[in-house]
Amino acid sequence: MSTLPLARILGTFSALPNLTPYHVEKLECLGIPPDALAGPTPLRRTHVHFGGDHFEFEHHHMRDGGTPAFVFLVLDRWGDALDIVAWSEKTGMVATWLGRAFALGEGKLLASRLDEPGGLLVWRSLVAWLKARQDGIVIVRPDAAALRLDCAGSLIAEDEAHGEELDQILTRPAPPILIPSQFKRAS
Repeated sequence: MSTLPLARILGTFSALPNLTPYHVEKLECLGIPPDALAGPTPLRRTHVHFGGDHFEFEHHHMRDGGTPAFVFLVLDRWGDALDIVAWSEKTGMVATWLGRAFALGEGKLLASRLDEPGGLLVWRSLVAWLKARQDGIVIVRPDAAALRLDCAGSLIAEDEAHGEELDQILTRPAPPILIPSQFKRAS
């Protein structure tokens, strides 16, 4: 995990180009309402190089090109910049810049949900989350989700199949349990 200062994350994100009317129209064609792009999670557009569950900005990379991507600033529950998530609508690839974030909307994770009956909404896809005007979360790093959602309370899945997917993601294997007599320690 990176030790990059929070102000640097915000500064990097703020330096990226805003969405153009062309990009807003492109997202509208996916059924995403324009007001969903305003926040609470800010959205920008740039080129990135995807590499597994992480990405690098094109301007930080030696190679030219990169994949066009929408990028989201992920805020923690105090409103501080936590990470940046990139999403290519063409390929469906989603990745984090620093590996700190596990979901978009995670700042709401521990927020009071007294007015939300049932629990925390979890969306299967980034598009569904945007269509819902960024209500709830969408998991971008399933490997970190189980640990981070331990204290989230009830989760609301999109449908039964999505509930089963979440159950698989959130089921963690127990750590190995060793008995001292079964192994010898190196002296």
